[in-house]
Amino acid sequence: MTMFIWRILSAVSVGVFVLGLILLLCLRLLKNRYYHEYTEDELLKKEKTANSKNSIYFTSGETKKFIKKYVVCKTLYDKYLVCNFVKSFEEITFFIVQYSRFKKVIGVLNVTQRNTEDSSKVIALKRRCKYVNVVVGTADGVTVNSNVIRPIPMAKVRIHAILKSLTMFAFLFAVRHAAVELFGGIYTKQFLDNFYNYGIILLSFLLSVLSYLITALCFRRKNAKIRNGGALEYEFV
Repeated sequence: MTMFIWRILSAVSVGVFVLGLILLLCLRLLKNRYYHEYTEDELLKKEKTANSKNSIYFTSGETKKFIKKYVVCKTLYDKYLVCNFVKSFEEITFFIVQYSRFKKVIGVLNVTQRNTEDSSKVIALKRRCKYVNVVVGTADGVTVNSNVIRPIPMAKVRIHAILKSLTMFAFLFAVRHAAVELFGGIYTKQFLDNFYNYGIILLSFLLSVLSYLITALCFRRKNAKIRNGGALEYEFV
């Protein structure tokens, strides 16, 4: 191919890269969607210890039939939550909906605990979490809430993966051509017609395919991440 055609292809690839980047940022196909709106729970009391500041809240709605109250413990570096169950459960699943200071959802944790005692394990919260709602999903096989989180359709995951891979290939194609033009000198045209040039393009294509497979097959839904464990010395009174 002539130098003119290579430059046209390079310019097109830059346009595809910019367009793909804009679509990925604007569409936000993997963004979580939440049904639960913020409910202001009743504050029971606040306590201050040597290592943390603790705020105890009563739960609201259907949740209070299963979880009486919860405490948010804020230390110098971390923030935790511990729930106080109304009784022990063989298995209970509940959602921790986290809100910012503007009461916008910043994360949802899906917690499953088995053979519980009166209190749950420690549940780590986001550092910028300002408010919390606890919503029970299931308790000993009984479904209480099933619409807290809207699952991300696999079709959206595939579209995101395709856009991401196409954007990546366009970027690699443009960078490759720019590097050849900048450093090729008098050998630029000779290199563009060489087997190595097409080999680099093929490698870029394979990396883009690999990117698609990683996104589509190994995608971990951000809907609910389980982050619990450990022990906290706190007794509900």
